[in-house]
Formats: sequence, structure tokens, C-alpha cells
Amino acid sequence: MKTYEFTLIISEVDDEKAEAIYSKCADSSLGKRNGTTYVAFDREAESLEYAIDSAIADLKSVGVQPLHIEMKIPATV
Repeated sequence: MKTYEFTLIISEVDDEKAEAIYSKCADSSLGKRNGTTYVAFDREAESLEYAIDSAIADLKSVGVQPLHIEMKIPATV
């Protein structure tokens, strides 16, 4: 399996939801940048689609609704 790096932008969360995210998503880090709350993932999965789908499902299971996805696209030469 491969590790996929991506970020899910979420609405602001309280301490209880933040703890739930950390508990459910050990492969993530929660942060805030310029007023935007995000969860950055390094998720191991069979495909990028599965990695993102499972991360979204994990967040929804703790009552957090992702707003959109951000990811870096590697440059090709």
C-alpha cells in the first residue's frame, strides 16, 4: 500500500470534536491557518480514492463535515 498526503478543510471544531478527530484519525494532524481549520492526513491505502473516502467517513463518524479537499500535485519533468 501507498501513503497519500492530503488535507480536508473543515468548519471550526470545539475541543471535544478535536479530541474525537485525534482518537479516530491517528494518521492526521489538526490545525488552523488564516482562520481556516483543517485536518492533514498521511493515509495508507490501496488508492487515493480509498484514502480520501475513508478519511471523510472517519470525520463524519465523529460529527465533522469536510468542506473541501486540498492536495499538492507533484511537478513532472
